[in-house]
Amino acid sequence: MRTAIGAAIIRNGAILLVKKRNTWILPGGKPEKEESDIDCLIREITKEEIPGTKLTNSRFYREFKGKTPHRGDILSAKVYLVKIQGKIKPDAEITDVKWIKNPQNYNLSEITEKIIKDLQKKGYL
Repeated sequence: MRTAIGAAIIRNGAILLVKKRNTWILPGGKPEKEESDIDCLIREITKEEIPGTKLTNSRFYREFKGKTPHRGDILSAKVYLVKIQGKIKPDAEITDVKWIKNPQNYNLSEITEKIIKDLQKKGYL
């Protein structure tokens, strides 16, 4: 089973989601060999997906499992609650990035939908 590290970045009741192909997901990605979860988030988000940003206050939230939208395999996602600073502008394979208050109106991956429902249930959104 593949593992990904995701950042739940929440501000003023909105969650920051990135669009990859036609699907909205949490920012983050797959760790490289011997890379810590936080180092993975820093590399994926601040250097590749949303360059020029800085992550702060990272803390582990929960782990989720779900089907990926592109391969259809099962993915384990470790989710961290994270704060972000800087200009939010997509790069690399990310075609859009938005602060979203109504995620149910977007084409979310299965695992992203699970994560958002859990964050709503716990009062984060």
